[in-house]
Amino acid sequence: MNLFSPSTAPLAVTVLILPDCSMMSVACTLDPMRAANRLAPTPVFQWHIQTLDGHAVEMTCGLPIVAQSAFGEKTDTTIADNRILIIIAGFDSDQHAQKNTVARLARLASNFDFVGGIEAGSWLMARAGLLNGHKATTHWEDLEDFAAAYPQIEVIPDRFVVDRRCFTTGGASPTFDFMLHLIRKRHGAAFAMEVASVFIYDQTYPSTQPQPLVSLGRLQVMEPRVAAAIRIMEDHLDEPVSPQEIARLLQISVRLLEVLFKSALQFSPGRYYRHLRLQAARRLIIDTRLSVLEIALRTGFGSTSAFSRAFKKQFGHSPDNWRKLNAA
Repeated sequence: MNLFSPSTAPLAVTVLILPDCSMMSVACTLDPMRAANRLAPTPVFQWHIQTLDGHAVEMTCGLPIVAQSAFGEKTDTTIADNRILIIIAGFDSDQHAQKNTVARLARLASNFDFVGGIEAGSWLMARAGLLNGHKATTHWEDLEDFAAAYPQIEVIPDRFVVDRRCFTTGGASPTFDFMLHLIRKRHGAAFAMEVASVFIYDQTYPSTQPQPLVSLGRLQVMEPRVAAAIRIMEDHLDEPVSPQEIARLLQISVRLLEVLFKSALQFSPGRYYRHLRLQAARRLIIDTRLSVLEIALRTGFGSTSAFSRAFKKQFGHSPDNWRKLNAA
């Protein structure tokens, strides 16, 4: 069965949701299916929500998601084939899914025609060996660590990746793009546009669009030179380039670069660049167990002392204290 071929057959989808994931990722998975069912003459999706133990799980926003059954239990879907498993995970997925759960996932995955990982769901698929020899992606914050942890996987920074019977997405918005891509392939471009219109969503990206560190939104249209400068900064977080080099790459003067940044963002280029690097560092402090030295090097600071001074000036706490405060 080709998941992405034109078809009027409905899809049976099992959605496995782990604790501490984004409500946006859940919504971007479920709501396109709901909208498609509302717009189609007959339902085109039939989904069933599971959690690891069948109990409700709490999202990062504090709201619970209620399960219809535990993972592995027989679902109440009436469709015999075209079965898809979508795994949605977020923070601490390694703690929420212990070895026995990963082994169960590896065993049960063969019952599905296709398996997909949303955000950190790709990590669970990798731990279960489902992505060995495949191309895959995950959230942009984790791409480097994902590639280092699983050298047998070809990790690419695309918004979403489809490889044989597996698909992975980088987060909420890429998941919405993937669901629209699935609907478009099966039911046509016009129908996919109708589904997107339900959500007033008109920024569908192709799968190969790289995941951005900064979502530029209207800035990309209003001042593309500033947007291009930010993309250069993103690509050189660990080895910052000078404003002079950025201006040279954009073929404008340093003075014009400064004027454009002040007008668009009320930051100088240098100040915004440091802000960008420190925001990346803050995420690494909270979301990873990397040492302060490793985080300093990843964000372009030559020493832990220089990094700690800059971090405390920006956030009012040292990196170690910030980690302790956010672990509480």
